[in-house]
Amino acid sequence: MIEIGKINCLKVIRKTDLGYMVSDEKEEILLHYKEAERELEINQMVHVYIYTDSKNRKTATMKEALLTLDKKNFVQVVNHIDGVGVFIDNHTPKDLLISKDYLPYNLEEWPKEGDLVFCEAKLKRDTLVAKPVNRFDLLELYTGKKYQENEQVKAYVLRIAAKGIGLITEDLVYVFVPISQFRKRYRLGQEVLVTITKMLEKEAYGSLNEHKELLMDVDKITILNYLETHNGVLPLTAKSSSEEVEKFFQMSRKAFKRAYGSLYKEEQITFDEETTYLKKLS
Repeated sequence: MIEIGKINCLKVIRKTDLGYMVSDEKEEILLHYKEAERELEINQMVHVYIYTDSKNRKTATMKEALLTLDKKNFVQVVNHIDGVGVFIDNHTPKDLLISKDYLPYNLEEWPKEGDLVFCEAKLKRDTLVAKPVNRFDLLELYTGKKYQENEQVKAYVLRIAAKGIGLITEDLVYVFVPISQFRKRYRLGQEVLVTITKMLEKEAYGSLNEHKELLMDVDKITILNYLETHNGVLPLTAKSSSEEVEKFFQMSRKAFKRAYGSLYKEEQITFDEETTYLKKLS
């Protein structure tokens, strides 16, 4: 049986005006001349990748697909359609769809053209589609690569969740970045430079924050901006809880206290039991 989404070994049985007809002796499929890497002979056995064309007919190509039902890979986004999904280049005549069902609800978190998403191929009603690989399937691909603490590694966003984002490195290592370890929004497939904070058995923890000194300056500016736009009043102090801090700022309590302490030493703020005040209004 000829299988869609896989490499099949088929026999060339004849030539037509459009191309070669290849067969498993039960079914015949067209291998277009432009999809044949060389001139073929009748009765020759060839390895071809089977996909479906725009009319959902089985079609063959000798070009090497990035994704097959047996192979996961990084694939590049080439187009997107709101309400439908994004299309990826599979190095075959037909691009594959990543359905909106496999993408974040927030459109701003969808991958853009040129982004790389690590995907697997799925067969839905005889149609090939692409789907981002989940963390558990990725762990099965672990190659044994180990990173050192504080090592910076290029990676791509694989998963976006309430508690953080999941990344995949070029070595196929899954890196989880907690929400406290990044300061901006990211999208699926976006390239990032992650700092490894802890290496586990098959995965790692990481941070997308800058060095503490630079990050503290950013956090200080964030606090000052709030004070300057709210009449110099902030209903938080160094004693506020993590939950209270997160209501106002996208930073951890530890980062808030570090920036808060620096502002106090610089005499830019003062406080009472529950409230912080801007000392010098500009």
